[in-house]
Amino acid sequence: MNREDIDYVQSSINYYFKNLNLLEQAFTRKSYSAEHPEAQDNEVLEFYGDAVLDFFVTKMMYEKFSKIVGGSLVSEKNEDELTKLKSAIVSKESLAHCMYNFGFSQFLYVGKSDEKNEAWKSRSVNEDLFEAIIGAVAADCNWDFSALEKVCQTMLQMETINNYLAVLVSKMSRELGFGEPVYKPYQRQIQNMEDFVPENFYNARLGVDSFRTSKNPETGLHEYWIGIGEIDFKGTGEGVSQAKLDAERNAYQFLCQESIKRKFQNIDYENPVSMLHELFQKKIIMESRYEFNEYHDENGNPIWNCKVILEGYETFSADSISKKHAKQEAALKLLQFIVDTKIDTSEKWEPPVFYSGLAALFNQGGEQ
Repeated sequence: MNREDIDYVQSSINYYFKNLNLLEQAFTRKSYSAEHPEAQDNEVLEFYGDAVLDFFVTKMMYEKFSKIVGGSLVSEKNEDELTKLKSAIVSKESLAHCMYNFGFSQFLYVGKSDEKNEAWKSRSVNEDLFEAIIGAVAADCNWDFSALEKVCQTMLQMETINNYLAVLVSKMSRELGFGEPVYKPYQRQIQNMEDFVPENFYNARLGVDSFRTSKNPETGLHEYWIGIGEIDFKGTGEGVSQAKLDAERNAYQFLCQESIKRKFQNIDYENPVSMLHELFQKKIIMESRYEFNEYHDENGNPIWNCKVILEGYETFSADSISKKHAKQEAALKLLQFIVDTKIDTSEKWEPPVFYSGLAALFNQGGEQ
């Protein structure tokens, strides 16, 4: 890790180490230390980080769902619900996703075996890295309660910076002929050096100059703009990363709607089954489900009945002596219904939502 990498990690987790050796140790795999005996691996840090995370997630859940009433503890959720919620928040998938989004695994020190197996792509390795970083912070701050709580909250919110959404926006913008999106962070020149904060190391990675700020002085919120063609989409948030994500969400909603409009202008009625599948792949409609039933006519000839089901809408059916033809006819009826009623994302479903697993779980009452 060079100085820029170290600054990026520290500004991202909102903690600055007194002992940078601990931070580098958090990124050191056992496979590397086996080849370099002078380097300590991150396994013990991972153990302590796991315990710290468990405590603070439990504390956050307590503050969210419990209170003292008449001298007794009253909780909105029972033990089973709390257990499931905590498991979801600190799951391997959730913690690894945070590391993927920030690209921290690229800084790992790995041995030849890990390098050969591309271990940095593994969810387990990224989960271990998440916990090891928290363990390193615990050792560096001598288990300072407020510092650890701040880092845990920051790292659990990392999932809000979903690089996959940025990729989707870029891909759809090019496919629809708008060209590459133009990122336009709100930038105000810093007048007083006391306004300069360490987070600018991180902001610079998102397109904000180190001596400028993305915070609007009138609202106190950070702002970020993304240009798609001649249209600019604004995003706001408590931090520049949240503002960028909000702008990407808004841009993605627009691109989805634009894709729908164009698709309805180029419907392939010759092959309705393939057309419905294409609309599903483009995330324009839910996946169609087909059900078949064979019966016989009065002459004993086999007849196929096919029902095509689109969740939230009508069921359409067709009969034919050919199973394939019955499926095509039923699919055609559904396709015509979709076009005639102009189904879009604003009615029954929405484009993919990219959010913080922690925030979403709390907002949705812990349901998956």
